[in-house]
Amino acid sequence: MSPRIAVVGLPFFAERVAESLRDAGYRAFHLPRPGRSPRAWARLVTGLLRADLVYAIGSSIRVNSPVDLAARRGKPVLLHWVGTDVLAALEEHRAGRASRRLVDGAAHWADAPWCAEELAPIGIRAEHHPLPIPTVLGSPVPFPDTFRVLLYLSASPHAAYDVDGTLAVVRALPEIPFVVVGGYRPPEPIANLDARGFVTDMPSLYRETTVFVRLVKHDGMSHSVIEAMSFGRHVLWNYAYPGVTRVADANEAVEALRDLHARFAAGSLGLNEEGAREVTQRYRWGTLLSEIRTGIDRLLS
Repeated sequence: MSPRIAVVGLPFFAERVAESLRDAGYRAFHLPRPGRSPRAWARLVTGLLRADLVYAIGSSIRVNSPVDLAARRGKPVLLHWVGTDVLAALEEHRAGRASRRLVDGAAHWADAPWCAEELAPIGIRAEHHPLPIPTVLGSPVPFPDTFRVLLYLSASPHAAYDVDGTLAVVRALPEIPFVVVGGYRPPEPIANLDARGFVTDMPSLYRETTVFVRLVKHDGMSHSVIEAMSFGRHVLWNYAYPGVTRVADANEAVEALRDLHARFAAGSLGLNEEGAREVTQRYRWGTLLSEIRTGIDRLLS
């Protein structure tokens, strides 16, 4: 019989990872965060104790957290780091609240190489493994006739998003049309910013844009970056990655966009072939499933 895997943590990711693990042949189930409900806490504890592996995404290394209690009962624990959870772990360590059981005894994966590097100073040795979640991978397609820039900001952006910097880029380039999706609406209308709210057909949007810009204060591996590059789009981001133009801040993003815009106008801007090759090879669904099976089977052997 296949191993039972309890998946906990950030609901958006945990639900999808549990589904992916079931596709890979495991008896995986998502345990929602219990809030203040005693019954929900009872279901969480029971589920953790029934599991052969606890897979936590965006969870906590705090002493006496549910994952720590599972580790105390001898359950194998896998912590998969995805972004701002790394900052929370660093703070727990600074405050003396980190569980040595989890720091030293759990398996640690990070969805981006820089997350693993950030965790190393507190003794966490994380391997780089993408989250096992299907990504919408397209194929490189010609640019549209109009140079247009895509942005993503949620309706209430997390503190990790550089909202002010992003809007500064838009205002600094009134000659360039921008599209923002994800639900965000600027406090005041900006003439060259088309706020489209929530969009379900992202492939069509990638086809009608030329560049994707993501300015953040901290990040994991962005699926939007992966998707945009699979369509051959250029990407400006705060992190170094094959096919990405790394920018430190809004000023560098403005200069990079001016350069891309000028090359587009001159007819010399090619598709982002490097980025497309990288993500279609690294994030192909069959590749991710094989990698996750190998990693989990190794943890349970």
